[in-house]
Amino acid sequence: TWIASPACTELEVVMMDWLGKMLELPAEFLASSGGRGGGVIQGTASEATLVALLGAKAKVMKKIKENNPEWDDAVMVSKLVGYCSNQAHSSVERAGLLGGIKLRSLKADSNLQLRSETLEEAIKEDIAAGLIPFYGVATLGTTNTCAFDRLDELGPVANKYDVWVHVDAAYAGSAFICPEYRPLMKGIETAESFNFNPHKWM
Repeated sequence: TWIASPACTELEVVMMDWLGKMLELPAEFLASSGGRGGGVIQGTASEATLVALLGAKAKVMKKIKENNPEWDDAVMVSKLVGYCSNQAHSSVERAGLLGGIKLRSLKADSNLQLRSETLEEAIKEDIAAGLIPFYGVATLGTTNTCAFDRLDELGPVANKYDVWVHVDAAYAGSAFICPEYRPLMKGIETAESFNFNPHKWM
């Protein structure tokens, strides 16, 4: 933090913006944009996924509390549900466990990609069951097969239902420095958070 170590924190902010610009992330992801964006170094991509989930959880619980002040935290948490592909890294499931929320593992298609129709069907089922969809993980480059979820499809569906989109690009994210691979990141503007591991490939 700036209080504990202002020089190192400023350096972190500048360096994270450099990385964001190298990947051509939307300006909203950058601290220099003047908005709420900006990167933070985590110890692992697993930590980043957990931090994103906790951020999404805090955001939705604040909103629920405003609309349902009589609900206590236990009731709210019991209704929260998140989503990922069955090809997602085990750290995504672990984040759900640590965050104390239901996390549904959705079936990928024959190309090992999570598609929009699968996500929307799950969201509708959960809303009908009285649950509150709030978080979804799209993996760009799974560790098993380097498959890419269809972020360009998933993002708009998630945005429609006010579901936080986290992009886990831990394995393949560094490739987006190369312009020829950036089409695989199509739809990134629909995401609230993004993580990748610079030590892989760079």
